[in-house]
Amino acid sequence: ALEGERGAYRLARPVQSLQIPATVQAILAARIDRLPVEEKQLLQTASVIGKDVPSAILTAIAELPEEALRRALGHLQEAEFLYETTLFPDLEYTFKHALTHEVTYGSLLQDRRRTLHGRIVETIERLYPDRLPEHLERLAHHAFRGEAWEKAVTYLRQAGAKAFARSSNREAVSCFEQALTALVHLPETRETLEQAIDLRFDLRTSLFPLGEFERILGCLREAEGLARTLDDQRRLGQLSVYMCHNLWMTGHPTEALAFGQSAQAIAESLGDVPLQVTGNLYLGAACRVTGDYRQAEDLLLKVLQLLEGDLSRER
Repeated sequence: ALEGERGAYRLARPVQSLQIPATVQAILAARIDRLPVEEKQLLQTASVIGKDVPSAILTAIAELPEEALRRALGHLQEAEFLYETTLFPDLEYTFKHALTHEVTYGSLLQDRRRTLHGRIVETIERLYPDRLPEHLERLAHHAFRGEAWEKAVTYLRQAGAKAFARSSNREAVSCFEQALTALVHLPETRETLEQAIDLRFDLRTSLFPLGEFERILGCLREAEGLARTLDDQRRLGQLSVYMCHNLWMTGHPTEALAFGQSAQAIAESLGDVPLQVTGNLYLGAACRVTGDYRQAEDLLLKVLQLLEGDLSRER
């Protein structure tokens, strides 16, 4: 209390150093720990599924007879750990508070968590074989946490493409970066190296609308090294197109020209029309910036000729 002022107080320490959140967490952890074993394990299992817990998934991985499961869920709702939400067509349970979910999840040993995440992936695949696109984000999350690395790469890449399609570019970037992290855990084969290049191309496409040109350049330099190691002409051609575009956009027209010429040469040798179109387009743009208007005109006219007929309607 401040001297002479009744009821007036000053903090003796900075507010950041005081145990309130820690106290709440400790109380929650103690409450969870005091639950009957069956209910505690069920709550922990639910926490691995997520803050929102589809009943069908919980039932499939709970390892409890139906009557015992219903009874335990009733008690967890009475104790206000979970509450029921009806989400058509599936029943869901939700953790009453995010902190309850966090503390419950934190009370699980790492090995148990990993096992449950893996089983959740298998359960979703079994329960919703015709609806997997709806569950991509959940599948990607659990495959990554369950260290099912091959599935994690597949689902994270698909989730990234889904996010990109709805212009959620930051979410897409996060998915593709996680997919690259998962990929490191797989044996190095030609296929995984090709995936490593393609994921960097995916990253480039998602970073572009965000204007993150320096990060794009880093991704493309890494992809270039991998593509040269594999001597993969098609991917080197695509890489050259992207590099030409990025360098032209960021004010490096001379270097852009070199990559544009490389893209054009590879596209011609492969007879790859989409690559010819983009290669000529960005090389033409780079020529315009360097003042070589005649060459730019020739290249851009070639693009128009390539896109005559049915191809004029292609994206």
